[in-house]
Amino acid sequence: MSTQTLLLLPGWALGSAPLEPLADALRRRLPPCYRVECIDYPALTSHRPESWVAALDHALPQDAWLAGWSLGGMLATSLAQWRGRRARGLITLGANASFVTRSGWTEAMTAESVGEFRRGLRASPARTFRRFAQLSAQGGRDTRLLGRELMTALEATPLDQALAGLGVLSALDLRDVSATLRIPQLHLFGDNDGLVPAAARHAIAARLPEGGRTASIADAGHAFPLERAEETAEFMATFILSSAHAETDP
Repeated sequence: MSTQTLLLLPGWALGSAPLEPLADALRRRLPPCYRVECIDYPALTSHRPESWVAALDHALPQDAWLAGWSLGGMLATSLAQWRGRRARGLITLGANASFVTRSGWTEAMTAESVGEFRRGLRASPARTFRRFAQLSAQGGRDTRLLGRELMTALEATPLDQALAGLGVLSALDLRDVSATLRIPQLHLFGDNDGLVPAAARHAIAARLPEGGRTASIADAGHAFPLERAEETAEFMATFILSSAHAETDP
């Protein structure tokens, strides 16, 4: 079997390190022909999603499985749309179709809340990072430990890049994208996610084409790919391998 690549795109302002345990769990479950890579975003300060997607398309291998957590899942979806058939499959982890509320999509944060968060990030980065870490850890089993791990990653991110990532997160509008993708796609969520409401999960599920799947992990918050890496990897590996078998069936 030819080598296949699975790319893991990180969450907002976190870098690739928090996803390494998930990558290791995937490597144990996937055949040796699968190469799993954790991706760091280019040092971009643009707030335009197109700039980020173009940079990722240029930097990352073609014909790969695209997967990502939170912002990473949204960027993976946008990159899958950009690449079309040059993407092998899509897996999102705790990702909304729109981070902010829009017409017909109320299952998200309000523009006022995002604006307040942006102002807080400019005025007091450490305090705002801590608030985000707490929200991400909320709903997990060990919120203190998880919050500390997230905070360590957040503090290593330059402020201009964090602000750019927040701008991209706010601008991405993927409400109608999943329905147009003709590749295998799985959207995985945590049942207790404080940043992606359950209503958003149901709305995403309702828009998926035939063969698209959603699933959720019980007693898990937004940071489930970190805290529940083994279970997350099991869902992902099972889906990837079942999709590969479906391709080879007559």
